[in-house]
Amino acid sequence: MLKKLIAVLCVVLMSLFAAACTQDKAPEGAAVKAEKQTVTVYRLPKDGAEKLYAEKVTVEGDKDELPLLALNALISTQPQDEKLMNGFPEGLKVLGLTIDKGVAVVNLSKEIYNIEAGSYTEMMLTAAITDTLTEFSNIKEVDFLIEGEKKASIKGHIDLLDSFERNTEIIAK
Repeated sequence: MLKKLIAVLCVVLMSLFAAACTQDKAPEGAAVKAEKQTVTVYRLPKDGAEKLYAEKVTVEGDKDELPLLALNALISTQPQDEKLMNGFPEGLKVLGLTIDKGVAVVNLSKEIYNIEAGSYTEMMLTAAITDTLTEFSNIKEVDFLIEGEKKASIKGHIDLLDSFERNTEIIAK
């Protein structure tokens, strides 16, 4: 009888110990909560001025993904300031973003061709992407692909064959 009682007591204690040890661990396959981060994106003014305006945006995700999160926020969110606008065409997607030796390669979907025709819009959107990505210390230049291919330009105004560098002169003070 005493042996049975000790055996039952051992099983109960082992069960309690096992439950206590696994209580702090997330179940396997459970999603880890993404961290909120603040990034800077560069927005176009509604008045047509050749200046970009910095705006802080909160994104959720890993620190390793911050450039991609910032780029997606730039393209898919509306500015908080009513004097600014999102000039990117509806449905535009970032198909990929790679960073190697200081060069970010942005792969955009074909919807980029739906921008309003004009050198101003083409210049401002490429500058907005470039200045947003070069906010990150590991990015010095930006290259563009459209649907995975190097293209000469979006609408024939801005040369996409060369790398873009940060343009501080276009950033409003």
